[in-house]
Amino acid sequence: MRFRLLDEGAAVMRRALLAGLLGVACSTAASDEQGRSCSDDRDCLMGQVCSNNYCYENGLSAPENLAVVVQTSTVPPFRIELRGEDAALERILDRVPNRYYVNRTQVRDRLRIELEETQLDDLGEGTGTAVPVAASIELQQRSRLGHEPFVVTGLSYPPPTLDGTVDDEPVLYKAWPRYDAADVDGDLPLYAKLTYQDDAVGQQPFQWGRGVVARQLMRRKTEVPDDDEFTIPTVRECHRRVLGNIRFPDGPLASEPVLTPPPTVVVNMRHAGRADDDDPETAVCDPNPIGETPATCSVETIVNPDYPMCATSGQCREPYKCYANPDDDVKKCGCKRDSECPEGQLCRVDRQQCALDLTDRPAIKQVTAEVADDSAVSAWVYTYCDEDPAADRTMEFVVSAAPDARLGLPRLNYRVVLTFLVGDFMGSTPLGRICLPTWQRARQVLVPLVGEALCCDPDCLAEAASKPPPKELRSCPVKPTITVVGDFAAPDPTTWAAAACMPLSGADENGTVRVTYGSGDCPVVGDCKVNLSPGPIGGNGQPYVLRIESPVGSLFRSTLLPVTITSDVTALPPQVLAPRVLLRGTVEQDGCTGSQCAPAEVLAERVIRGEDPATLLGPYFYNTSTTAGEFILPVDPGVYLVTALPTVTPNNSSTGPAGIVVVDLREDSPLVVKENGLLVADLDPDTLRLSPGAVYTIEFDEFVSNSRVIPLDLTSGEGLLDPAGEPLDLNAPGTCLPGEGCQIRRIRSVSSPLRVPQSQIVRFVARTPAAAAE
Repeated sequence: MRFRLLDEGAAVMRRALLAGLLGVACSTAASDEQGRSCSDDRDCLMGQVCSNNYCYENGLSAPENLAVVVQTSTVPPFRIELRGEDAALERILDRVPNRYYVNRTQVRDRLRIELEETQLDDLGEGTGTAVPVAASIELQQRSRLGHEPFVVTGLSYPPPTLDGTVDDEPVLYKAWPRYDAADVDGDLPLYAKLTYQDDAVGQQPFQWGRGVVARQLMRRKTEVPDDDEFTIPTVRECHRRVLGNIRFPDGPLASEPVLTPPPTVVVNMRHAGRADDDDPETAVCDPNPIGETPATCSVETIVNPDYPMCATSGQCREPYKCYANPDDDVKKCGCKRDSECPEGQLCRVDRQQCALDLTDRPAIKQVTAEVADDSAVSAWVYTYCDEDPAADRTMEFVVSAAPDARLGLPRLNYRVVLTFLVGDFMGSTPLGRICLPTWQRARQVLVPLVGEALCCDPDCLAEAASKPPPKELRSCPVKPTITVVGDFAAPDPTTWAAAACMPLSGADENGTVRVTYGSGDCPVVGDCKVNLSPGPIGGNGQPYVLRIESPVGSLFRSTLLPVTITSDVTALPPQVLAPRVLLRGTVEQDGCTGSQCAPAEVLAERVIRGEDPATLLGPYFYNTSTTAGEFILPVDPGVYLVTALPTVTPNNSSTGPAGIVVVDLREDSPLVVKENGLLVADLDPDTLRLSPGAVYTIEFDEFVSNSRVIPLDLTSGEGLLDPAGEPLDLNAPGTCLPGEGCQIRRIRSVSSPLRVPQSQIVRFVARTPAAAAE
């Protein structure tokens, strides 16, 4: 954290506007002791800080509670994630308003990217000519705040020029967030997905195709913003063609009625990787695993690695260690265990260098094939043979096939091991047969869904609860999201084996796998409908499970609905959905009562604790607004994090969020009781109270106006326990959502979005440390 006195000339244009805009900010009138000279904070009185050799009252809220995401709406987008302790975040204390300050130029580097391909003229020597090669580029970086990853798509190399020409030495520039070397998680690796263009027809005697290549870009640690230069190499001869076909071992599909347009199968391939055995001494990149295919581990997947010479591990950048080089006995930073590589990388023990973990990374460009026996599937794969193009390569993949939803066939995954022979560059490697079952054509099945309640809308429940219960419940239509899953096994394993079908990926000992189908449609008027097949001809029907996920605001819970579809089924019996648990309570506010208070937004987020992903249903995040301070929020049974946020108005400018509490809303919870046939849970009064919070004022200098600002609370979840007494980490992926931290950490209401204004100063209110600890 640094202190900064703004250049007077740069501040003049906004001074009047800022003072008027934030007149409620802390005054800078000096106390008797303010203004004394100093060299550091120790020369100042308690509560003061030293800035520009003078002492000032520190009128800013604690930096450790500050975390914001700022993202532009430009194309391509730019996003920066700031913590209060970051070096780029400065403090201004000598003028109104006292504020935090960040300049866009200090939190942005430029990536300077070039793509070059070596086209070999001597395979044995590995020599050839390096030339620019065209590709589309996707960049992705994990969030340092447990937010969703930052992903930029649509980049192309060579980059387009104004006159449509191509530069002789093209360079792609892309702004990217920059963090100081000492910032927490400021050096997360950057993943690049490169989709290379095939040769144009007739461009040369042999038309080379190209696959998808994964790289991880290791950025330099610099004292000031600078260009990060990356020349990303590939070898043309590492792109290899695979050729397979679609097969229906049980016989051809019915051709009537004719479908327009003709149905297709979408085929993808991913790298299979190899499971970690949890033994820290056994690297995933073991070149000779017992009974398994070696993982694809190429050190060339890491661009600009840093393996300097060293005497001790203390001289190596974390997490590397210092080891003697196996070739020349010179000590260099490197690895011997997977834990000694940066996130997303694995250790090549034989090289003592790290390689990108390719597990689940795409291997081909998506291709489509006709739905017909023996229709061809042709694609190009990058084999990562950069180190030794003259060696054979054995690799393992997961192949996925998604038939047209109108057919009603399952989406299947297969596992295949391919060996790419060195002398077969211009031929093709057999992929194998993608086998699909022969089922009857899917037909539309109606799914009537209703719920029964005192009324069909949460807004009327408070009024209904004060009256005698009606003699008959009302029937309420439900419009959920419907997805279809099920179990699948080859109808006749002997027939499939004789047809040389690729084995199904993830099959159990009985050859059964979990599969997905198409989705249902729930129009505004009428019943929901879904396309389902009765299964094999002459069978007893095909079993499915409908995942019915009711929207936020619905009184009726999500559910799993097992069904069996036979040839004569066109509609399911009416399905009555069970009611949700009604969470009721009040949101108290300091300084007002009831209808005098501005509405608040109540948030509830599901805590994931040991649930089976196959049966866990959404939604996971619920919200509603208060009426005269009261609320009723229908949720599916479960354990929830609950809080309330103020709706931002001029009259509640310093009102902060309520604390986050854990509420057990499972059906067997003591808090949940039955009332008029409904499950209800009442929060104790004062559980959710909006009180004065910590006010944060930040100047986003030179940021694009209207950029979105998302303040996050990273600390107030500390100390929370689940009903079993286990601590909850709201910042950790998996506590609430599989891939990111809990959404409830946001401290700004969805109805009150925060954006960078023309003045470039934003203001928001967070929980105070005392309120967060309650």
